[in-house]
Amino acid sequence: MPLTIADLDAPETLATAFADTDVVFHLAGHYPRHGRSPEQTVARAINELSTVLDAAAAADVRRLVYVSSTATVAKRTDGQASTEADVFPSAPDFGAYHAAKWAMEDLALAEDRLEVVVACPGACLGPWDLRVGTSALIVAIANGVAPPHPDGWVSPIDVRDVGRALAHLATLDAPPRRVLLAGTSLRLQALLELLADRYGVADPGAPLSDADAVAFADAEEERVQDTPHRAALAREIADLVIHGARIDARLGARLVPGGLTPLSETLDAFDAFARRMRLIPSPQTAEHPSAAAANSGATS
Repeated sequence: MPLTIADLDAPETLATAFADTDVVFHLAGHYPRHGRSPEQTVARAINELSTVLDAAAAADVRRLVYVSSTATVAKRTDGQASTEADVFPSAPDFGAYHAAKWAMEDLALAEDRLEVVVACPGACLGPWDLRVGTSALIVAIANGVAPPHPDGWVSPIDVRDVGRALAHLATLDAPPRRVLLAGTSLRLQALLELLADRYGVADPGAPLSDADAVAFADAEEERVQDTPHRAALAREIADLVIHGARIDARLGARLVPGGLTPLSETLDAFDAFARRMRLIPSPQTAEHPSAAAANSGATS
């Protein structure tokens, strides 16, 4: 299939892209660059996804695989890990990112003109994170920087596993309506301590309280407003960690041919990529025995 330039604000380009297409993967849901103006963020998110769904329906697309986020996963009140059934009944009041992701997923699940499958990956790690998004914490620790952070549940998964799961969702005769994709769930502080040990750097620092993390993130986003710089802690990252649920991803794991990649192997693959790109320094030692310990944590 030839490469087609498509614009979510230009429905005619989507019509061209979706022509004679059986399955569409939608990985371009709106991602707010900051936590300000949540109402405008949600309005844009809904408008863009509506355009995609309308175009897919008009082109007689059979199935749309929409990639959401574990931000839409609600914590259980019984202390158990959350499953596909655990969804916020209404938009959570955690910030612009959560509100937008919930609104888009709600719209996607309500679609009845074509089959829509929603996949909710956790923190995607691995090679080819060219913009240093989710892997920013790894890059910081590897370079000896203690990143400001709250503590809470995080659910990393190898980005290659996500790709395999999405491809599998396209081929199933009867795919699940919603599926969570996570390799493991562990506390962020434990992950940062593991990374600090892995890279032979100083202690990653104590976590901020939830309130302090939100206040710091808001101040940072205000500081870098209208500049090319990034906030030392983005508001959506603070919210994701603070409100993150421990994930039971057994259903999603069955969708990954060959099984999930251990976290240690994911980190090894990221290291190889990041060193080629000179994002992180060369290793101090050849072995990182602590990396394997990540896989003995609270797994889903």
